[in-house]
Amino acid sequence: MNTRRVAALLLVLTVASAAVAAGLDARGWHTGTPAANAVRVLGPVGTEPIDVPFPADFMARLKRTTFVIYFSPTCPHCQHVAPEIAQLAARIGDRVDVIGVAPGGTPPDQIRAFRKVYGWTFPVVADADHKIVSAIGAQGTPSALLVTPLNGAARLVDLWYPYALGSGTLVEMRVSENPWAPFGPGEYHGIKTCGACHAAEAESWALTHHSIAWRTLVDDGKDKDPACTGCHVTGAGQPMGWDGTAATDRLTDVQCEACHGPGGPHDGVVTDPKTQCVNCHDAKHSIHFSYEKGLPLIDHYAASELDDVGFDAARRKLVSGEAPRALLAFGDGAYVGAAACLTCHAEEHAQWATSGHGRAMAPLAGKPSAEDASCVRCHATRTQGGPPSTHVFDYRVDEGVGCESCHGPGGAHVAAGGGKDNIVGLGESCPVCVIEAVCTSCHTKDWSPEWDVDVDLPKVAHRPVTGAHP
Repeated sequence: MNTRRVAALLLVLTVASAAVAAGLDARGWHTGTPAANAVRVLGPVGTEPIDVPFPADFMARLKRTTFVIYFSPTCPHCQHVAPEIAQLAARIGDRVDVIGVAPGGTPPDQIRAFRKVYGWTFPVVADADHKIVSAIGAQGTPSALLVTPLNGAARLVDLWYPYALGSGTLVEMRVSENPWAPFGPGEYHGIKTCGACHAAEAESWALTHHSIAWRTLVDDGKDKDPACTGCHVTGAGQPMGWDGTAATDRLTDVQCEACHGPGGPHDGVVTDPKTQCVNCHDAKHSIHFSYEKGLPLIDHYAASELDDVGFDAARRKLVSGEAPRALLAFGDGAYVGAAACLTCHAEEHAQWATSGHGRAMAPLAGKPSAEDASCVRCHATRTQGGPPSTHVFDYRVDEGVGCESCHGPGGAHVAAGGGKDNIVGLGESCPVCVIEAVCTSCHTKDWSPEWDVDVDLPKVAHRPVTGAHP
């Protein structure tokens, strides 16, 4: 792993000011060229023309430009893209033929059933002698290519190995006289389409929490909850955006068009992305969010600093939950300790002192782990903000998991004699977005496999504030 590059990425994902200091631009982004891959998408596939060596019986079917989709009726990925293929065939059928190719051993009744279920009205052939798959060189299903007959051969126009949701727009761009015609006003296309031209931006998006937004809902069983789904998909509530059907599965996660608007700028209407953040990142779902705080976290060129190994490591950390969640991180104010909370929050303090949080250091007493900051960080309260310290002396081991472990630094709150804008109040926060994220920074699947927000959160519910401040 290229540790220098991985460190650079993590720096971008945590602190904007540090990122700028590291030589990035004013946004905290690496440098890059927008849509650097556009020439490849809009131009020829390669410098040398390629003819696909189809067998003679298949060549006889090619009367004009043809979209060939290699699929298996039992392949779940093929089933997933089948509705989009049906819609694509209907859109381009006046200009292009469409032919499906199934592996040779596929029973005819399976092919017929598949076509009926997914509305495939175009012809499908079985590759009985495996010569078609040999000619196209596909390593799996679904795979697709666009060819045009030329001087008795099948000239390759473009290919999509594998074919993924959103590729239909790219196919349509290839067969349209005006490649931008498929980008109609108000139409959402998804990351696969955007990423074809904006390859660097799409790779970098894959390293952001936006790219796993839908996954977090699925993991928590909230993917059917309308109170949650709208902020974890693209175009929810819009006429041509995500609507919860298979046809719009390509729009799950918070993708490019969630910030830039449908079709990006290609439909002639540019959405100011600055105006979109607060639609979801409000006080209920993020901690003290601001546009300036969030901007470095969506560095569109962060992946440019990583080799393949580094990219894979960063992506794995993101998916596993190990990557920092900066929008759920507390500010850099002064930490003052639980004793400072006692005057105004006497009952809460008494309740905490006898709780598992208040006695959190006890299980480490007399053990080597009591001197290990990687253990102490989840058993004691930190004394400073930023990433968790690797030194035990940066934690209040005398108070266990204190008030500021959950509510953030209390210096400003104490100095002002109270208030709601200078401390993180979790009572009204969305559990999935804030409370659970705060808790699971320590209550991980490895260390607290039985932990459940619905069961365990009530155990730390506070009594009403008894102090004098507002």
